[in-house]
Amino acid sequence: MRPSEYGIYAHNLSHWYGDRMILEDVELQVQPGEFFGFLGRNGAGKSTAIRALCGFLPPREGEIWVAGVNVLQNPADLRRHIGVLSEDIALYERLSGREFLEFAGQMHGLSASEARLRAEDLMERLELSAAAQRAIGAYSLGMKKKVAFAAALIHAPRVLFLDEPFNGVDAASTRLLSTLLQNLSTERGVTIFFTSHVIEMAERLCTRVAVLQEGRIRKQGTVAELKADAARQGTTLEEVFLQLTGANRAPLTPLTWY
Repeated sequence: MRPSEYGIYAHNLSHWYGDRMILEDVELQVQPGEFFGFLGRNGAGKSTAIRALCGFLPPREGEIWVAGVNVLQNPADLRRHIGVLSEDIALYERLSGREFLEFAGQMHGLSASEARLRAEDLMERLELSAAAQRAIGAYSLGMKKKVAFAAALIHAPRVLFLDEPFNGVDAASTRLLSTLLQNLSTERGVTIFFTSHVIEMAERLCTRVAVLQEGRIRKQGTVAELKADAARQGTTLEEVFLQLTGANRAPLTPLTWY
């Protein structure tokens, strides 16, 4: 396949600040409609990778294509094709949930009537209708996360970038969002790039995953392949993840003062 035919393609993606390497030779080939998990501990470089893939942060080296767009050459053309949910959400908290979604839709080129229709549909599907007229500033963290999620969907993007989307979301809402995402991937062919440090979520949702540690991909494959590798080692997928990310390098010693 040519780079432009992938949902997400990255070659030799590298970025650094001063002498600190944040991403090093990252290679990604994500098929259209794939639910791809990008896993790693906090500080592994996941958020930096998303910023680069979305055109928000030009990398020091590398080639990036998303939804058929050369990101480094035409970042502005990419905006209508992607939806982004950042880990640190930023919303206009004086607006109501419905007003914010209508605003987001119109910013993406929807007519006022179409933005209103989609906003109402998303609010209902995400169980926010009862709070639709309330200011976002009065919402809980989980409700704010769902509004941001809806804003990422409202223009029907071909590719979704979700950075730790379930942080701060309760179990019922997590299931609701997970089901919606799986339907978008399997029924609508939406490419989903999902970052997390929780292996169980990726195991449940993703068709393929990559494990990032200190800016480098340590392992990449289908969930089934990683499970098979774990079984051959006589261990669990979680243990393999911890080994790859260096989370179990030293045993935890007890607190001597407690």
